[in-house]
Amino acid sequence: MTSTLAATAATRPRDASATGSDDGAALTAADLLALSCLLVLAVVGWVSLGLAHLGAHSGVAVLLLSAVLVTVVVTVARRGVRLRLDLAGLAVALGCAAVAAALTMPGFSYGVSDKDPGGYVSHALSISRTGDYALTDPVLATAAQDPTFPVQLTSPGARFSGVWVRDASTGRIVPQFFHLWPSLLATSYDLGGRTALLATVPLMGVVSVLALCALLRRVGEALLSRRGGLLAAGAGGLLLATNMLQVWQSRYPTTEVLAQALYVGALLGVVVALQVGWRPAAGLAGLLVGVGWLNRADGLLLVMLAVGLGAALLALRRWDGRAGWAAAGLAVVAPHAALQAYDLALNYSLANDVPSLRLVVGLVVGCVLAALLLRALPLERAVQVVLRRQVLVGALVVVAAGVLLTLGFLRPRLFGEAFLDYNGRVVRSYDEQILARLAWFVSLPGFALALAGVAVAALRRWRAVVWTVVLPTLLLLPLYGYTARNSTRLLWWTRRYVPTVLPGLVVLIALALAFFLVWRYRGRLLTAVPAAAALAGLLVFSLSQSVPLRGHDEWRGSFEVSARIAAVAGDERGTFLWEADQGCCAGPTRLFATPVWLQHGHLSALLPSDAGVAEGYDRAAFLDRYVERFGSGPVLVVADAGELPAGLDAGRLEQVLDLQTSLPMWEESDLERPDEAREVPVHVTVWRVRGT
Repeated sequence: MTSTLAATAATRPRDASATGSDDGAALTAADLLALSCLLVLAVVGWVSLGLAHLGAHSGVAVLLLSAVLVTVVVTVARRGVRLRLDLAGLAVALGCAAVAAALTMPGFSYGVSDKDPGGYVSHALSISRTGDYALTDPVLATAAQDPTFPVQLTSPGARFSGVWVRDASTGRIVPQFFHLWPSLLATSYDLGGRTALLATVPLMGVVSVLALCALLRRVGEALLSRRGGLLAAGAGGLLLATNMLQVWQSRYPTTEVLAQALYVGALLGVVVALQVGWRPAAGLAGLLVGVGWLNRADGLLLVMLAVGLGAALLALRRWDGRAGWAAAGLAVVAPHAALQAYDLALNYSLANDVPSLRLVVGLVVGCVLAALLLRALPLERAVQVVLRRQVLVGALVVVAAGVLLTLGFLRPRLFGEAFLDYNGRVVRSYDEQILARLAWFVSLPGFALALAGVAVAALRRWRAVVWTVVLPTLLLLPLYGYTARNSTRLLWWTRRYVPTVLPGLVVLIALALAFFLVWRYRGRLLTAVPAAAALAGLLVFSLSQSVPLRGHDEWRGSFEVSARIAAVAGDERGTFLWEADQGCCAGPTRLFATPVWLQHGHLSALLPSDAGVAEGYDRAAFLDRYVERFGSGPVLVVADAGELPAGLDAGRLEQVLDLQTSLPMWEESDLERPDEAREVPVHVTVWRVRGT
């Protein structure tokens, strides 16, 4: 790692040897397009979050403030860089982006709250409606004033799944997860309604593919040749755009593909800074890493990797203006990220074992102090010794990667089954089958080519820009390959690998394919045809999985169902009381209670559960209390399949809606790759309490 850092630091601005041509010292059209998109994305996301945290979010305010900030950044950064068009690289990037858009636009119509995506969407519409990331719950506020007022929670500390109680004494609710993604979705909704909201996550995928093509264009050119860079960009862009995991996550409204775009963009910013010497690109890389932490809790890992790299550069006396710009870009957003992680979204950080602020600060200070102490050692001499033996060191890297991959695939035989405590239940984790399960989406030949990509990078002449991209994959793949730490259901299970592992594998595969496409033995392209066949085979493999998703729209019609439920309250704010016990996943309560509340502004509460009734809670008395408190508006009871919850008097209630429909949902499996959709029957019945 030390040798890599030294090689990275040794790369000078406008160094033609870094790319094999003087043109490597210029910013290309593909670079400019990708970095511009990422700058706008990062700024709009950060401004959206900042205004939501201030309780002042609106689409117009986000647009105006973002325009000002982007204008300032462009004014500062636009000088001192040479541009070249590179039509071939731009055409490849745009072509791959068009494939990504064709496979993913529009996003899924995910209007239910059965899992995280629906939680993000409901939170986004709440932010759009109120301007605030948090809200006050009248039910909890009433209970705080009157301890006898009954409140049924779906789980300790949560009114509904993902609707977490921050302060019961004030009724303050802060929905689960970090808040950047729902804030960005809220901005999309403000500016373009549901159409823009649904298009946001595919747009993240398109930007990610653009950035990956620009990145591989440069890395492949530095490692191989101008033609090799173009082939690597095309192969990598197509493989990422068509991969089933990428296509699914680019339609699924969660944070993974945004995290991927920020990660790939940060790598591109570093590579451009190394080759071109353009310091603002390094600043953008730091900014993207910081926004990545605002986006996801595990974004802290990339922050710490950046801190480690900076400490190594400091120890090697290689810190320069580019490193300073990167540190400044990260420092701009790091305080906001820390505020969210350790205050505004503290409950989520605690639930997900995010390291404490004291530990994080201690690690940062420790890295800096260690770097200052190591500066006194002759590290440069040690680095030169390693560089003189780079073939041997590279071979050791390849062997280590091969051993780890072999162990990963042999874990079931070597170590047996693994288990996980998932929400209080001990279940099979399938951790020992992580690589085997990923191979269902990447393929065994894909993993073999990824190992070949490691060999191509490690055994050829070392380039700083190559190791900048390859090294994070070598570090992160074993880390994420050790444990999944989430539900075992596919495709849900695989989302953990989309932000960093999937693009890392694609980069390695693309470098290997490009090498075999251009490598000559005694002037002959002996491996070009097999490499082209391998690329074609991988694309057929990916498209056979991802094309069926093109005609699928997860939970299509769900927005309309929640709107019809909410509409029975008329123009007044209704209080909807939902059954607490409906089993897993497809009951009206699980699907629509949160959307009716957060998306439409009505109030949702749970009736006493069966367990509560067994302990002496009376549903009729419960209903009386809610009518007494909220009866100035309509009070409604929502149940499944037309059956009135036990304990309620039918004579007091008037049926106002009986809705039967079915909604499409892609199958879920713990044992095999899901490959088809199914229809989920939904039967919602709503009664109005007479006299409300």
